[in-house]
Amino acid sequence: MKEIRATSKSKAFQQFERRRLSQVRKSFAAGINRHNTGKEVPLDFLGACVDYIKLSMDRLHAQDQRIHDILTKRVDKKEKTTHDKLISLKSRLAQSRIALLDLTESFDKFRATGPDGWNDFVRGVNRFMDVYFNVLLKGQHSTLDTQDALFDLADWDAVAGITNNTPGKEYSLFGRVMLYAPADCCPENFKGGPPQK
Repeated sequence: MKEIRATSKSKAFQQFERRRLSQVRKSFAAGINRHNTGKEVPLDFLGACVDYIKLSMDRLHAQDQRIHDILTKRVDKKEKTTHDKLISLKSRLAQSRIALLDLTESFDKFRATGPDGWNDFVRGVNRFMDVYFNVLLKGQHSTLDTQDALFDLADWDAVAGITNNTPGKEYSLFGRVMLYAPADCCPENFKGGPPQK
C-alpha cells in the first residue's frame, strides 16, 4: 500500500506530537504516584501537565473530527460498515472531550481547594486515562483503509491542522512541564508510546 497519509513535514510533526504527549502523560502519572507516596509534587508541574495534555488532546480531537467530517461526505451511504465506524468515531470523540473537560475541571477544583480536592482530582485523572486508553485509542485505526483509499496529500495536511503557531505552543508548554518536573518525573526520562503491558 502506498504511503499517502501526510507530507513529510506534517507527518513528522504529528509523530513528534504523539511521542511528546505520551512522555508527558507518563510524567504526569509518575507525579500522581509520587504525591500518593507522600512526596512533594509542585502544583505548577501538575498544572503544566494538564495544560499540555489539553493542548495535545484538543489537537487530536480536531484532527479526528476532520477525518470524520471528510469521510462522512465522501463515503457512499450504502457502505453501512464504514458509516457505522464513523458513528463510533463520533461517539468516542464525544466521550473523550467530556473526559478531558472533567480532567481540567477537577484540576481547577484541586488548585482552588488544596488537599481537600486531591481525591476528586485523581478520580478525574483516572476517568480521563480510562477513556483515553479504552475508548479513544482502541478504535483509532478503524477507518485507516478508507482514509488510504479516499485521502490525498492535501487532505492529510488539512487533517494535521499545523499552523505557524502550532510548534511554538507545543514547545512552550513542554518547556513548562520540564521546568517544574521533579527529577524522577522528567518527561524526557520516559519513552514515547503506549504503556508497557
